[in-house]
Amino acid sequence: SAPLSACPPHQYATRRADPHTNRTMRVLILLASLWFGSTAAFMPVGRSAKLQQQQPRRTMAPVPLQMGFFDQFFGGGGQAEANHILIKGDGADAKCEEIKQSIYDTALKGQDPSKGVVPDKLISAFQQNARKFSTCPSSKQGGSLGSFGKGQMVPEFDAVVFKEAIGVVHGPVKTQFGSHLILILDRDE
Repeated sequence: SAPLSACPPHQYATRRADPHTNRTMRVLILLASLWFGSTAAFMPVGRSAKLQQQQPRRTMAPVPLQMGFFDQFFGGGGQAEANHILIKGDGADAKCEEIKQSIYDTALKGQDPSKGVVPDKLISAFQQNARKFSTCPSSKQGGSLGSFGKGQMVPEFDAVVFKEAIGVVHGPVKTQFGSHLILILDRDE
């Protein structure tokens, strides 16, 4: 059979397509529809890929997991960051009171106490006293305990860190380890 371009123009309408060509075209159309149909199955319903690219994605804000019942066993419910000074032995509470007074005296040096304490000066004075007096290994880091969650410390310590004011020297706080002075630096509410 001659190609269509070889036929005179008046024969276009009367010429019938080759049955072999029709079968090949049908197979190609079927394969193409199967291919495009199967890739469409992986697209979100009701949205084309082009439309999806044009519109910004909307995301929901992350929701923190709340364990509730399991908090009493595994902690949970927030993080805190604190420094501490640990004093052991007889007279530990009295020693803590002396150190606490020294910390505030150093932090307030040359300032009017009615205006409060500059946080950086309080932290610095606390860290100096932790290096000098604390019996805890954290004394090398100025008493820094880093960040920790509820339930990771002994209950007496947790009660102060997760309930009392931030930026204030608390104590003495008695635990099984001795007496502590605690400076809460940060806390998730």
